[in-house]
Amino acid sequence: MKITLRILPALFLLFLSLAWSAPAEARWDNDNDNGRNSLVWQGRVDDKIDLYIQGRSVRPVVLSGRRPQNVRYDFDGRLPRRTVIVRIASKSGRGSVYVRQLPRSSNNYTAIVRVYDPKGGADRYRLRMKW
Repeated sequence: MKITLRILPALFLLFLSLAWSAPAEARWDNDNDNGRNSLVWQGRVDDKIDLYIQGRSVRPVVLSGRRPQNVRYDFDGRLPRRTVIVRIASKSGRGSVYVRQLPRSSNNYTAIVRVYDPKGGADRYRLRMKW
């Protein structure tokens, strides 16, 4: 019984940390969504890349596989030079997508989004990020 009482707070904190980082498939549920402060990125990804997002620029860094092809992106607004929550509002593509790092002063207000396509060959991804 005493062990259970000690474990419960730790489990609660774990649950809160997991709930705080929304999964890539999560939808942006905002009734006042006017499309501002967002980025739409699309391209063909083969294996694993990180997208470094700062201001109004996106720089792909290839971790494994080939460089992304047919890349297009469009900002509505810019990623601000302050700490904000970045969420994946929608995604298409067969692999996983998640926010690896939020923008903050220690990383020069750069968001990092991981795109991982584990199956052989490239697949087309379309992501919408909001902040």
